[in-house]
Amino acid sequence: MNRLTKGLSCLAVFATVMVGSFVTPFSAHAAGMDVKIQINDSLVHFPDAQPYLDANQSTQVPIRFVTEQLGYSLDWKKEGDQVQVTLNNDKHSITLTSGQNEAQIDNQQVEMDTHAEYQNGRVYVPLRFITQASDIPVHWDSSSKLAILNKDGNYHPPDYEQFQATVYSSDPSENGGYGAYDYMGNPLKLGTVAVDPSVIPLGSKLYIEGYDFNGLPTGGMYVYATDTGGSVKGNHVDIYMPGSKDALQKFGVQTIKVYRLPN
Repeated sequence: MNRLTKGLSCLAVFATVMVGSFVTPFSAHAAGMDVKIQINDSLVHFPDAQPYLDANQSTQVPIRFVTEQLGYSLDWKKEGDQVQVTLNNDKHSITLTSGQNEAQIDNQQVEMDTHAEYQNGRVYVPLRFITQASDIPVHWDSSSKLAILNKDGNYHPPDYEQFQATVYSSDPSENGGYGAYDYMGNPLKLGTVAVDPSVIPLGSKLYIEGYDFNGLPTGGMYVYATDTGGSVKGNHVDIYMPGSKDALQKFGVQTIKVYRLPN
């Protein structure tokens, strides 16, 4: 997509970067999530371990990122290949052990239809068990594979917006004649998107899905809104992609879903 001049402020940022490098807080090329988790109105960000469906088709979630947002403190201990996890809040105490279908809720033993798992240094717990033990209603949005945890007891719709998406390259003609840097001075890379700052503030973390183009992560990806463009207005996201300007024109204009993540 042809992008207009980024402006004198971009030139100033670019000059600053030549003196001291600015790096985005994470490398935003993570592949799509099998399942997404929303608590009330906010999508949960999983920086390095994603939810997934286990062999029983139960949603397994990295324990810390979800339970802390549900108000639980977490203690765990590892014995051999097993990890025992205890969750506590002002209402419940829950204990699970990886690989075991038995758990305890407030010192009462219960059976689960699946079990917690320990993989690559992360403990995953069955989302359904945690929400049922915590009396939290869950709404499933099948079109987005999104589990919405209504922690406050109220209904919350899926927290995404529909945007028009295009792609751009590092060709100077698409970057106002400047080099391959975004508005904030970072080198352009997969995970960079240009936005209208009046709609999405610069520096925002996002999760996008719904595009269809070879070279972009299958399913969806985390991105940072660190670029702008004169023709990027309203509900429009311009996705940076490595490749030639001519090859990327095949992307055209696509409708995608954009989730905003807490900074």
